[in-house]
Amino acid sequence: MKKEKNLLQIQNFMKLRSFALFGASAKKKKFGNMILAAMNKKYMRIYPMHRSANFIDGHRAFSAFAELPEKPAGVILVIPPGETEHVIDDIIAARIKNVWFQQGSVSDKAVRYCMLNGINVISNECVLMFLDNPGFPHNLHKWVWSIGAGK
Repeated sequence: MKKEKNLLQIQNFMKLRSFALFGASAKKKKFGNMILAAMNKKYMRIYPMHRSANFIDGHRAFSAFAELPEKPAGVILVIPPGETEHVIDDIIAARIKNVWFQQGSVSDKAVRYCMLNGINVISNECVLMFLDNPGFPHNLHKWVWSIGAGK
């Protein structure tokens, strides 16, 4: 039952119209950059968030939600757990109701704080697995997840 609930929550997240992404950087091999490229390739509106960079992989980067051309429907966090705790207050203030904590970004404190503030949380899952036609190796990981070996 838990996996079915998670899958429905994940499917709903992937249907959102726009996303803010924390974790893309000038270092092209970072996982955040892979997410940015993959979601952009799928024509999803994704806005890289970065404190100091103006552009990341040719995309304008933003340092605050107020700078974005629209309020994102979801936020994807691909940053260290300690940093996620600092971003949550901004997410709450912006009234964003959907947050994805990529594997390695999860802070139990931040997850609890999100839930206490009515935010839908997905944690410890790979966003790339759940894109349409994710490609290798993410399609293999998704299959393993679907048969129950991933949890």
